Amino acid sequence: MEKRTKKLIGIIAGTVAGGVTLTGIIVVFFVFFLFGGPAKKNTDAGKYEETIAYYYPGEPGYRVRTGFLTFPDSIPSSAFEDGREPEFYFWYRDTWNAPTCEAYLLCTYDDEDYSAEIRRLRNTVKEFEDERIEPRQLIYENSDRFSHPVYMAIDHSDYSYEYAMDLGSNAIAYVYTAWKRTFGSVRKIPTEYLPSDFEESLGSENGSIWADNNFNIYSYPDNIGGVPAIIHDY
Repeated sequence: MEKRTKKLIGIIAGTVAGGVTLTGIIVVFFVFFLFGGPAKKNTDAGKYEETIAYYYPGEPGYRVRTGFLTFPDSIPSSAFEDGREPEFYFWYRDTWNAPTCEAYLLCTYDDEDYSAEIRRLRNTVKEFEDERIEPRQLIYENSDRFSHPVYMAIDHSDYSYEYAMDLGSNAIAYVYTAWKRTFGSVRKIPTEYLPSDFEESLGSENGSIWADNNFNIYSYPDNIGGVPAIIHDY
């Protein structure tokens, strides 16, 4: 009888331990599936170019829903001169369905590089492989929504924002947020560099890609369904 009791206890203990282990595995799986595991972060301005290139669509993989058109391909050297240091912050988590991301770059240039960068933003055009889709330019906005003028690639579309903000005095702030829907969720970008209607514009009614009165330079109306679709030919 005693041996049977010990055997039964052992079976029950093993079953409980197995159940706990299985539950733990399931929980870990869902945490990584839904929330993407630990976030990846980079604050080294010297690694700006390789960081943007890594998360940019294409090799080694499609990671964010933007082509970073408002961001410079590389940081001009004058941003590192005369004691200046660009401020760079990149935060990424591969959350379910769409990645959560925050990218922020603040540069102060010399006169020549500043003028060249403003000229680039004014003349940036997004062209599409489909000839039926007209090329698009960044939207220039100088309204009370923003504390300074901006050149906009995404305006509360796909629960995202992307723009370059002309701060004056040769300084430009570059901003990208995806699925950061409250002021409190934004980690590095100063609140005064975000639109005043940031939270309201990223609500369920206003933030989706098919909502009215938004803009996304990377999307186009689906000719079949009539719903804007994110394109990948950046």
